[in-house]
Amino acid sequence: MSTPVSTARRRLGSRTAALAGSGPDVLERLGRARVLVVGAGGLGAPVVSYLAGSGLGRLTIVDDDVVDGSNLARQTLFTTADVGVAKAEVAAARARAVDPELDVAAVVGRFRPEHVAGHDVVVDAADAVDVTRAISDACAPLGIPFVWGTVLSYDGQVSVFRDAGDDGVDFHDLHPEVLPDEGSCAIDGVLPALCGAVGSVMAAQVTALVAGLGEPLLGRLLTVDARRWRWTESPIRRGPASRRPTGLPAGAAGATGADGAGGTSGAAPRIAPAALAARLADPTDSLTLVDVRTPAEWATGVIAGSVHADAALPDGDVVVTCARGPRADAWARTIGRPVTVLDGGVDAWRREGLPLASS
Repeated sequence: MSTPVSTARRRLGSRTAALAGSGPDVLERLGRARVLVVGAGGLGAPVVSYLAGSGLGRLTIVDDDVVDGSNLARQTLFTTADVGVAKAEVAAARARAVDPELDVAAVVGRFRPEHVAGHDVVVDAADAVDVTRAISDACAPLGIPFVWGTVLSYDGQVSVFRDAGDDGVDFHDLHPEVLPDEGSCAIDGVLPALCGAVGSVMAAQVTALVAGLGEPLLGRLLTVDARRWRWTESPIRRGPASRRPTGLPAGAAGATGADGAGGTSGAAPRIAPAALAARLADPTDSLTLVDVRTPAEWATGVIAGSVHADAALPDGDVVVTCARGPRADAWARTIGRPVTVLDGGVDAWRREGLPLASS
């Protein structure tokens, strides 16, 4: 289902739409996205700054703190005139000033599990282990992906978690043991520009998840050493002893999304590679398989019978795939009809030894 994009928003997103693999449909996807940002401090400031101009449909900002003079060197949303004012309210006002069409909500208070309902992506910019575990546990049963980042001294990390499907991972897989925070910016310091670097990567993960602009860091941990400015990547896998949260977070059961449909805005239903292969082999099955990867990715091989994202869709079941799943989820939310996602994407298809065809 297409959503018109205003002239002002087309101008705002003109450089985004000009990217390879982008276009007007990407602006429409962004315009339907609902993002929750928890924390408006050192990481939240660059996240909100970039998301404010990305053409989102709704942005919710949660923070229980007020602006302090010591924040100004790294929390770039604020000025001396904001000292003593709630960070969430100032951040929301700054975002609204960038894009008056953006639906912005400021929540002055601590994160609560029910905040995640009705959002497509959660950004954990609080940089506090107890908050991160609460966000992880709230997002997991709803299949909502969340972007996580942390900075301390000269070190930073970023990743994306989504506890859905066989390849799902969450924060418990990265840190199985419940450990307290091991330091603080007040005691150990933090390089101000590091907050901007890590926060910018976090904002880019949101656009990757909701609009397919790049491949999100799902199952990958990106670490930066700001002494030498070296970035390294490490895989994250689901641990056999990792604690899995069960049940919906308080207040989220039966939540209704902005489109009025029952349930939540998390991941679409999944189909396993083997089950998809069986359906594709059945000549009586009217299934349509949509591959939303980039032309460069198509060149590495496609599942036979796949069509591009801009193809006209006939009646019948639709399955969508990307490399791993997040971009397929983003595309599924734009269609306005039931869509199933290939669990683990083309990567999972390859791992199971199923054949790929030339594009």
